[in-house]
Amino acid sequence: MKHKRKLAFILIIVGVVLFIFTMYEKGRVSSAKSDIRSGTSMFSGNAVGNMVGGVLQNEAGKYDTTLKFMEMGSIILMIVGAGMFFVFRKTK
Repeated sequence: MKHKRKLAFILIIVGVVLFIFTMYEKGRVSSAKSDIRSGTSMFSGNAVGNMVGGVLQNEAGKYDTTLKFMEMGSIILMIVGAGMFFVFRKTK
């Protein structure tokens, strides 16, 4: 029983760390997107500026799906860990 509680605690910790990492990376991607928008805004009137801005936005945006799955996975890990922790709690 103790090993299952330890595993539950580890799942909770891993979920929290993954969630914090995901939020940090989402902030970095968001910052990169805003930097791209501000850097290409002066060239938005011509076709080359629009193309370069679009390509850069797509490159920064390709991480959105991965980060969304990481966020969902971290939440699932925390929920499963908490569920295991309470199911395998000590009974007196």
